[in-house]
Amino acid sequence: MKKTNLFFTSALAVCLFSSCATTSTAAAGDKNTTHEKSAPKSIISVQKSPEEIFLSSLEGISVKKLSSPKEISLGRNFAEPFVFSVTKADGTPADNFKLTLSYPASKTEGIIAFEKKEFITDAEGKVSFTAEKPAFSANTNVSAYPTPVSEDTDLAQKLEAYTANAAWKVKSDLATKGAVLFVWDFNEKDRPVNNSYNIQAEFRSRGITMVGNGPIGETSYIGKPKALYKDTYEIIGGTAYGYMIYGTIKFEQPVTALEDGSGYYCILKAEIEAVSMKNGAKIYSSVTSYESKGKNWNECVSKGKEKLAGLVVNDIIYGL
Repeated sequence: MKKTNLFFTSALAVCLFSSCATTSTAAAGDKNTTHEKSAPKSIISVQKSPEEIFLSSLEGISVKKLSSPKEISLGRNFAEPFVFSVTKADGTPADNFKLTLSYPASKTEGIIAFEKKEFITDAEGKVSFTAEKPAFSANTNVSAYPTPVSEDTDLAQKLEAYTANAAWKVKSDLATKGAVLFVWDFNEKDRPVNNSYNIQAEFRSRGITMVGNGPIGETSYIGKPKALYKDTYEIIGGTAYGYMIYGTIKFEQPVTALEDGSGYYCILKAEIEAVSMKNGAKIYSSVTSYESKGKNWNECVSKGKEKLAGLVVNDIIYGL
């Protein structure tokens, strides 16, 4: 009996010990879980870049053109200034606001370079820019936009939504100085056939009469501007006309019939350059294309050449 009682007691002790150990472990586990739940969470702060802060400050800002001068001819001053305004979201003037103006400052071989100038709006939210007498012809814009905080390219693109433009139009002195032409029409087989009638006619339709074919008419001069200028200068000198305009008008592809049978289609391309008759310096270069359609071959081509001539002459008037 004693042995039996001893065994039972020992088994009970083992069981109690095991139960206590299990309870202790579970309690410890519960304690750890409670600790994890009560641990403070880390706060992640996202810091905005200077560009983002700047864009946020522009919310509701509006930049507008109030007035700008009419087009002029080279050698004259603009009759009035370029005026821009800045307003807030509620429509009230944004005074003491930094505004940058970008305007044409120089031109080299037909490429216009722009300069920037910063202004501060007055109590009415306005800025006024009086340009100096233009030294070159151009058909471009003066742009006004909030002064950026950096030169970041993405920022510059986003500022387009806050940019106002005003036309800057200065005609060349072609009408008073005149020009000699050496512009050749090519046929579909890429062969020169005659001096372009359309270019000359377009100039005259705009009242520019001192423009006509030059003294040299040989096709061997095509693509040889230096020789063309030298020999033209020897014949007429450098003061009778202000400019020599030369180039070609070609078919980019043969005239083709439209698939629906409604007519014909062609693409014409003009490659034009110009030099000063005074010294032979190249001052203008352009490539212009026009897609034309017509009910027959003649209508397609004649219409195309007329429209192309209009584009070319307009560009020359503001580009020389």
